Amino acid sequence: MREFFGGKRGRLLMAAAALLAGIMIFSARSGGLQTLPEKVLSALLYPFQLLTQEVSDSFTEFAGVFFHAQENYQENIELREEITRLREQLISYQSLENENKRLREMLEIRQEDPQLQLVDAKVIARTPDNFQSFTIDRGSLDGISLYDPVITADGLVGYIGELGSVTSRVVTILSPECNVGAVSSDTGDSGNVTGDLTLAQDGLTRMELIARDAELQPGSLLVTAGLSGSFPEGVLIGSVRSVELEENGISLWATVEPSADIGGATAVYVVVGYPGKDGEEAEEPESEPEQTSIPAVGHGE
Repeated sequence: MREFFGGKRGRLLMAAAALLAGIMIFSARSGGLQTLPEKVLSALLYPFQLLTQEVSDSFTEFAGVFFHAQENYQENIELREEITRLREQLISYQSLENENKRLREMLEIRQEDPQLQLVDAKVIARTPDNFQSFTIDRGSLDGISLYDPVITADGLVGYIGELGSVTSRVVTILSPECNVGAVSSDTGDSGNVTGDLTLAQDGLTRMELIARDAELQPGSLLVTAGLSGSFPEGVLIGSVRSVELEENGISLWATVEPSADIGGATAVYVVVGYPGKDGEEAEEPESEPEQTSIPAVGHGE
């Protein structure tokens, strides 16, 4: 034992024990303050502590963003579903509103002329021409015939120019194909309303074959004459913008602004029946034949 403590290893062990005991005594006397070795160790570990803290904070922040992203994603899905539901409700509401509007307009037209038989139709396509012709979602299966007049609550639009089983093409009064007998509601002057390429570009049409001594003036309202049976009588066509003398000097012609919004119409009414259609006379109720007495004839007279 003496040899061990007297040797080099023994002396080192004793020195280490003494140093440790001294550190413990100093720590006890310092009231818990950091010792020099603790300060050295703390200084050495500080950079690692900072790195560990940054890694921990970064992970915490990443985890927060990830979980928030999941919540936001789910919330976005719910919001999109809600928007879709509200959009469908809005479309349904608008459809009902448009349908109610058409029914009110149809009722108004029928109140003005109860003898008109109408089929309501929607505009489903427009032809890229200068005369604003369009296609509707009604055809022969809906009781429509070729050349049936087409109107809105505001006035005459045109007629059925092409007929299919479920769709039809409407020729408007802006087209030269359309010819309508017209009369002024205030002056009584008559003429023929037909389309003109130049005027059609401005949404206008013209009335021609007006007598030179006519009293037609700007602002006069034109209605269908109903003489040929192609159009019902008294449907508003439009108003006169200007009246000019024809180049031949024999008659007048007038620029006419249609009363119906031809280019913006989304729904129209096809007149499938009216008094005088195709020249037919209105039916009159049948009356019972009068009974006449037959005188008795005597024999031998």
